[in-house]
Amino acid sequence: MTSKVLQIDLHDAGRDGIYHVVPDDPSTLADDAARAGLRLSRIDLRDCVSQQLAVQQLAQAFGFTVPDGDWPAVTAKLRDLDWLSAPGYVLVLDHADVLRAQAPDVYAALRDHLASVARDWHARGVPFFVFMVFPDSETLDAAIDA
Repeated sequence: MTSKVLQIDLHDAGRDGIYHVVPDDPSTLADDAARAGLRLSRIDLRDCVSQQLAVQQLAQAFGFTVPDGDWPAVTAKLRDLDWLSAPGYVLVLDHADVLRAQAPDVYAALRDHLASVARDWHARGVPFFVFMVFPDSETLDAAIDA
């Protein structure tokens, strides 16, 4: 199922990774993920200014708990989502630009951990897409981590 956003086949684990998208794209991505049968999670990063909040938001989006601010624990949980019984995953991160501006270290850590998780799912042939929403002026139609 090819998404209308960036013309990516959401079933193709070879194309998964982290992408920048514009604010108009998330609703289309949600529809595309539903048609592809993939699990969609969406997080608003506007008020996420600490590692603790970032970890908490990720855990809530996927329905699990981890100790406050524990990146290794959240990364381990994201690598083992078999209990969700989905053929793949789409994560939309709204207001990624706000997180990057307010807490650049948290933004970098979040991106690095999600890239690692995407690579792990990629190795198993399971799609794991992360779409970071940035203003039109900052969006590149290419993967930043694949």
